[in-house]
Amino acid sequence: MSLLRFLGLGGDGAGRNAEPASLIEIGESLDSLPPEDARLAAAFAYLLARVAGADLRIEDPERSSIAERLEAFGGMGTEQSRLLADTAVRAAELHGASDDHLVARAFRDTTEHDERLRLLRCLYAVAASDETISVVEDNEIFEVATAIGVSRRDVIALRSEWKQYLGSMKALPGER
Repeated sequence: MSLLRFLGLGGDGAGRNAEPASLIEIGESLDSLPPEDARLAAAFAYLLARVAGADLRIEDPERSSIAERLEAFGGMGTEQSRLLADTAVRAAELHGASDDHLVARAFRDTTEHDERLRLLRCLYAVAASDETISVVEDNEIFEVATAIGVSRRDVIALRSEWKQYLGSMKALPGER
């Protein structure tokens, strides 16, 4: 493979509009859905996995929370939502930084404001599933919000619903 093609600048016409690899991989596990629905579910799953892995580890409660959100969001069965969660986690680990912005943009371009707020609520739920939203996870949610076009004011309002889980707001062990 040439360097230009690897960078998406030559060869097969792929480039700035090429589908992120993570969406392709996740979408393949959703072959029972119409293509646009599969793409939206894949982006949603990837963004959940992105926040869960922001602190460089994804615990079982976070994985389960991702699957629960996918089950509710996509109306899919338990087994399919778990498979999708696992696929999204692998894709986020594998394609991480290179696809983060592209997937967020794909989500933004196919959703309305209320769907974006719903995603942010789910991101906070996943981050809080282990009883603490770390500063790194909180910052990642802010980055996702910015990328999908949600105002800082809206994020702060949502964030306040989760204040008991915010690591930056919790008492230190000596202060309890």
